[in-house]
Amino acid sequence: MNDQHLHIVSFNIPYPANYGGIIDVYNRIRVLSESGVKIHLHCFEYGRPHAPELERLCFSVNYYKRDTSVRNLFCKTPYICCSRRSNELINNLLQDDYPLLIEGLHCCEILRDKRFEKRNTIVRIHNIEHEYYRLLAKQEKSLLRRLYLSNEAKKLRKYEDILAKARHLITVNQTENDYLNAKYGTATLIPSFHQFDDVCSLQGRGSHILYHANLSVPENIVAAKWLTTNVFAKTDLAVKIAGLNPPRELRNLTAKYQNIQLIENPSDTDMQVLIQNAHIIIMYTHQPTGLKLKLLHSLFAGRFCLVNSNMVSGTSLAQACELADTPNDFLAKIDRLRTMPFDDNQIDHRIMLLTNDYSNYRNRDRIIKIIES
Repeated sequence: MNDQHLHIVSFNIPYPANYGGIIDVYNRIRVLSESGVKIHLHCFEYGRPHAPELERLCFSVNYYKRDTSVRNLFCKTPYICCSRRSNELINNLLQDDYPLLIEGLHCCEILRDKRFEKRNTIVRIHNIEHEYYRLLAKQEKSLLRRLYLSNEAKKLRKYEDILAKARHLITVNQTENDYLNAKYGTATLIPSFHQFDDVCSLQGRGSHILYHANLSVPENIVAAKWLTTNVFAKTDLAVKIAGLNPPRELRNLTAKYQNIQLIENPSDTDMQVLIQNAHIIIMYTHQPTGLKLKLLHSLFAGRFCLVNSNMVSGTSLAQACELADTPNDFLAKIDRLRTMPFDDNQIDHRIMLLTNDYSNYRNRDRIIKIIES
């Protein structure tokens, strides 16, 4: 590679890499940087501090204030997009003609500017956002919050056509890839990047059932409460629920059951230990959107993964998981797996599945080809 430069515009500061799409952003930066790509990173600030770690990986790092003022709620453009407008960002990007990788629909206001029409512009699609927001609205209990999410979903559906201005779209799952190719014809499926270069699952039996997630996200709170009430409370096995900033309602619910332990804000090291020592990692979602990074983490580092169908929708990962969709299904699978050791054959099978489509290095090379095209 001859001195390849790349601008990346991120919806948030991608370090620490401890939730959802940020894990994908950070690890893509990491492997591209390791291959010699000179990354000019542009981050919108949103509740996270500046990260010196990014200076080590990137050729340059710039930060921009996100405009979270109330007036943006009344803009025709979706709030997640109009709050990330920045003339300073556009001026910085126009200093050269390097390829431009935009993280999510969130940062696509850049594409309105005609000066980028001849630029190699690539958008990383983390979700079909209008569908994601529609499903969030269905689960929301607060009337005001539900109205906001429903309205944002309608705006996002209309706004999505801005993707026609991008030269390339990169998706995380097959369902979304098919949808975007039917509309724009420019999509390529490249699954999410993650922290693992190799499968590091342990043999034998673990000590607990684990559910892990960012517990400040409504989707994950709903999942944790559903699992606690319908599954975890009905088994005698030790259950650990771990994640960032769990709400009081979840703390109060889990405190009712002696076999359930809620672990708040574990460090990266503690989370890795929880995953590797678990016997069964259970994941559940109401939303068949995107690619769940916690599932990849669990498959690369954990033993048995017991998930519902929505968790693996649009991916090839069902082959690496046990599937259950009802409380009785989950409980029956727990009873079957509880005494079953995780052995060499299962590890080999997982290695074969994951290193085919979910290799960081294979997918890095595919992105570099798009950057260089």
